[in-house]
Amino acid sequence: VDVAGPEEAVVTASEHEGVRRCLDSLTPLQSQAVRLAYYQGFTYPEVAELLGRPLPTVKSRMRDGLIRLRDCLEVRDGA
Repeated sequence: VDVAGPEEAVVTASEHEGVRRCLDSLTPLQSQAVRLAYYQGFTYPEVAELLGRPLPTVKSRMRDGLIRLRDCLEVRDGA
């Protein structure tokens, strides 16, 4: 069993909070699409169907959302 020490737990909690904060900075469609794909494991076509949006729209919003997430996390981490 791999048990994280208190330092690792604090770092992990901080990283999770940063991701949540960055996700909250996305547009509603970007946030919904990213959450469905990455947290719930839906494919892009499934996300498009669930959200009632055309697949190309979902792919574009996912791409834009992931770029914004990357940029947000880089700024947060001081990169």
